[in-house]
Amino acid sequence: MTETVIHKAASPAVAVLRSPALWLGVALGAIELTARGPFDPYSPTTFIPPLLALIYLIFATFRHGADRSVAMRIQAVGLVCFTALSVVALVVDPALGRHVVAAGWLAHAAWDFAHRDGRVVPKWLVRFCMPFDLLVATSLVVGTWS
Repeated sequence: MTETVIHKAASPAVAVLRSPALWLGVALGAIELTARGPFDPYSPTTFIPPLLALIYLIFATFRHGADRSVAMRIQAVGLVCFTALSVVALVVDPALGRHVVAAGWLAHAAWDFAHRDGRVVPKWLVRFCMPFDLLVATSLVVGTWS
């Protein structure tokens, strides 16, 4: 008599926790959290959120075509908003700019969460970006405490 072995599929939460991209985002975000120096508005930290929004727009273009779909319009609006935050951070006092950039990273984590279904960008990118974005935003705010 043979026994039937039934393997239950892991829950979605377990699948996310097993994702190497998630843990890479946590690790790199933790490095960012511990390696904070003085805030420089012209550092990559200011310019990465709009760059990521551009990457999302490129993914949307390849996945949905360069038409006037809702996905394309949403990505374009995201790109404009993240770029605007970066520009604001460049023109205001650096103490305020730090918080504007932190808000941009926090907003990008929310943007990632909104894209968690994988229709616009791959799920691995969202799983990497969410913890990384949250830790970078935290590092920018915690950097004001010292």
